Amino acid sequence: MLPVAKMKLPSCLKGERNGLLPSSVLKNTGLSSFRLAEPAARSVKPLIVAAAEAGFRVWFTGTYRSLAGQVDLFTSRYTNSKVNGVRPVWWNNRRWWKRAGVAQAAKPGSSNHGWGLAADFCLRTPNSKKVLPVSNEFVNWMCKNAHRWGWSAELQSEPWHWRYVAGDDIPQEVLSYEEGK
Repeated sequence: MLPVAKMKLPSCLKGERNGLLPSSVLKNTGLSSFRLAEPAARSVKPLIVAAAEAGFRVWFTGTYRSLAGQVDLFTSRYTNSKVNGVRPVWWNNRRWWKRAGVAQAAKPGSSNHGWGLAADFCLRTPNSKKVLPVSNEFVNWMCKNAHRWGWSAELQSEPWHWRYVAGDDIPQEVLSYEEGK
């Protein structure tokens, strides 16, 4: 069972709208152009370093997602045509059914990716840019360690999807990492 902790929004998001964050709120994660809200970006760097020390080459398939990106993802995974055996969700004054064989997506405007607080992790092969799904070993490592940097799983059905939950309470592991740089 994945650990799911209650999430606190950082104060930098006060007054902001999900998926419409100004660039001043978003910071680079240290991996390519992937960005997160400032405290999440701050905390994910030492998490990635610790994962590397444990033998995992961490990468992302997604971090901050704009509202337009959320709409595109949602409409690619959900349909307005009834799907038998699937409970519909209500969005944009319509019912939507999840298509078979795709991962769940949050309704646009409600995703933790839209707050810049969620990361979809993956792994990379040594000496390669090939992206691999998270392994059971990495998920087990995250279950035991992610809380040290303020991260928690969000959904039992998505072992790759983790979110920053510590709000403005920057974890000691993050502060120690920053002092040691």
